[in-house]
Amino acid sequence: MIELNKKLISNNTENNITINITEQMDISKMSKLELLEKCKELGITKCSSKNKSQLIELINSKNKVVEEPKIILSNEEIAPENTQIIEVDTKTLNVIDLFCGCGGMSKGLTDAGLNVIAGIDIWDKAVESYNKNYHHKAYCADLTQMPPEKFNELYNKENKNVDILVGGPPCQSFSIAGKRDKNDPRNALFMEYVKYLDYFKPKAFIMENVIGMLSKKTANGENVIDIIMEQLNRNYNCIINKLYASDFEVPQNRRRTIIIGIRKDLNILPKEPEPIIKSVQDRIPVKNILIPKEEVDKKYYLSEKALAGIENKKSVNKEKGFGFGAQMLDFDKPSYTIPARYWKDGYDALVKYNEKDIRRLTITELKRIQSFPDNYIIAGSNKDIIMQIGNAVACKFAYYLGKYIINTLR
Repeated sequence: MIELNKKLISNNTENNITINITEQMDISKMSKLELLEKCKELGITKCSSKNKSQLIELINSKNKVVEEPKIILSNEEIAPENTQIIEVDTKTLNVIDLFCGCGGMSKGLTDAGLNVIAGIDIWDKAVESYNKNYHHKAYCADLTQMPPEKFNELYNKENKNVDILVGGPPCQSFSIAGKRDKNDPRNALFMEYVKYLDYFKPKAFIMENVIGMLSKKTANGENVIDIIMEQLNRNYNCIINKLYASDFEVPQNRRRTIIIGIRKDLNILPKEPEPIIKSVQDRIPVKNILIPKEEVDKKYYLSEKALAGIENKKSVNKEKGFGFGAQMLDFDKPSYTIPARYWKDGYDALVKYNEKDIRRLTITELKRIQSFPDNYIIAGSNKDIIMQIGNAVACKFAYYLGKYIINTLR
């Protein structure tokens, strides 16, 4: 962390820093209208379409103010009276991806322009897949055995700043000793995520999870989300979002809880990410990603026995007032959510051409539904591959979350 006061700045001619603190602070407090007037006074033209930050940059440039170093104070540091806290440099934001899986979140964030420096996951197959697709490494580790201090010592030898922490702690919890409430996040992997937040103090975090986490309760009747937010709100301004991936150019109606936090000393209140696709009718239909029927291997088609089983189950469930049990895709709409269990029978999303021609989705189609590129390598057996795809954060969804974070921190 760097601290600058007036004396240090005025004397630091060797580094060519010549900032007038008082003038800089006055400019930063100006409204956009006042900044436009200032630009007019200085003879700066073509600036009406600029945002506030861009206007300040133009004024500083006109006044020949050398761009200042980017300074962020940690939560423990109190800014001296004459200290200026400089805005975040979003050009080189480093990310750690906890519970990274095969790399869906990392793929999207990388495409958005963020610098993912490492991933961590407990499943060796997922880590193998991840490492086949990135120059940086994912590490196979149990987070309960990999505290952030140890991670930093082993895998962050260049001591890079961690600007953003992302990840989706699994709903399942762990128990160290004795009987513990399995739904209490204080006993869960969630607390390992919090340890990384407390240690690295990133500028922002993204936490992804299922919608069901919002309605979970502990054995004592406490709302799980309240316990989670109590931890996250200590040092971060947070917002809880319920978002459809299909609103972010993903051909899948996958709804997720996305908690976004911005460190409090940055004085930024996060807002809900705006959907890229504004209308339900404009969501990407599953037909856009399906392989032509004649190119699909026969092994994906359901046998006569399986078809009969579906019809029988349909009749039984109808009598009992239950759901169908097998979901047929509407070609003109996004896919149903692809879960990790899809490998079992594929009944969560079936392609139906007619009553006799019904098939499961291929690996390529499953990847496309999660917005992975076709050439993205996923290791393991078919079961392993499908589980990794189902567990992943959709890449395009992550891409827009990454863009949102970059724009929010500007």
